[in-house]
Amino acid sequence: MGRSQAKTVNQTFSLPLDVSEDLHALVKNREMSRFVSDAIRKELNAKKQYLRKCYRQANRDEGQLEATNDWQTTLADGLDDW
Repeated sequence: MGRSQAKTVNQTFSLPLDVSEDLHALVKNREMSRFVSDAIRKELNAKKQYLRKCYRQANRDEGQLEATNDWQTTLADGLDDW
């Protein structure tokens, strides 16, 4: 399914007055949903890229790896009791 044929859902959320005024002044009513969707998609993609970068850095952090290994060992210690 392409973007133009994708299922949609109505959302209700609040915007600061200045953002709403600018949105209505600069974007045609018929184009508002697409504009907002594209803006949100852009920001979500940026957030995903940021999180991926943070996860990669955490995976390379020796202190984090040591703490993870210690935690896994601690969890494994109690498994024999079950």
